[in-house]
Amino acid sequence: MAITIDLRVPPCEPATEVAAFVRQCEEAGFDGVGILDSQLYERDVFVTMALAAQATSRIRVVSAVTNPMTRHPSVLASAAKTVSELTPGRVEIWVGRGYTAVQSIGEKPATVRQMRESVLSLKRLMAGEEMSFNGTTSRLRFGDADVPPVYISANGPRTMEVAGEVADGAVLMIGLHPGAIKLARHHLDEGARRAGRDPAEVKLILTATTIIHEDQREAREMARPLCISRLMDNSHARWLEASELKLGSLELPKELWEIFPDISHAEDQEQARKVCAFLPDELLAQIADTIGLIGTPEHCVKRIKEAEASGIDHLYLMTANTFAFPHEELRAFKETIFPMLAATV
Repeated sequence: MAITIDLRVPPCEPATEVAAFVRQCEEAGFDGVGILDSQLYERDVFVTMALAAQATSRIRVVSAVTNPMTRHPSVLASAAKTVSELTPGRVEIWVGRGYTAVQSIGEKPATVRQMRESVLSLKRLMAGEEMSFNGTTSRLRFGDADVPPVYISANGPRTMEVAGEVADGAVLMIGLHPGAIKLARHHLDEGARRAGRDPAEVKLILTATTIIHEDQREAREMARPLCISRLMDNSHARWLEASELKLGSLELPKELWEIFPDISHAEDQEQARKVCAFLPDELLAQIADTIGLIGTPEHCVKRIKEAEASGIDHLYLMTANTFAFPHEELRAFKETIFPMLAATV
């Protein structure tokens, strides 16, 4: 199977239990796991990554995603290098603007400039280079040439261009439609060329919203909050338009913004689904197929094959649950999806 498939794993239980679940992910055939970083809602990402790395032998272990607002670049560099020493070649650092992690402490997400500066500082520190902080020159004493890859998680075109400039790759939540991917790739390539880089060197990972259920209709119902979160955030508008979705004029209920901590990470899934009931079924189905793998195992196999045929070579599966392990998706991939994909190679 040529396509790389990673699974999001929230550190929602004690770190030893998360590590045990990551071992199951490795045994099931996943290529990597992304561990969330949201300090008030989940266990610490780097402690969890360390235990997961020690519990496995092959699978990549990724911070998905950390941010430069709750972690100073020097702190982030030290943590990243410490974990990478445990499992050389299997650690990646994905950096984003912050969102839930910073909003929960009343801070604002990182700006595009802060993202750029933090990634440059992080890579320099991990490489052992000297940096100046507030007039003080310092370096990471155990920094060296073995620098884990750094990816930028981006939704907006400016952040994508910064990823093309300074990161090893980009993790994009734009859906799987060729039109949206073409537009995003344009911005990545523009940033790379501006920095004198070969655009082909900037790797692309596409986030696929993933909900698997034996009943196609129920899978889409479970996906309602995640589909509607795309409509609430203006940063997704251009990608939905590029995906040729006909949204018309939808009035979004004000209750959507009252869900804790937010609609896409809702602690009360039933409440979220009730508030999201206004979305017509036909449009729900269209959005669901645009943003990821939502449906029966057989439907998801079809979508993965379509993605691979369109040139996609790396998917990051983001499931609906932020406060529970994705047991259903793990089972479906292990028992049905991976065997079906392997049979068609």
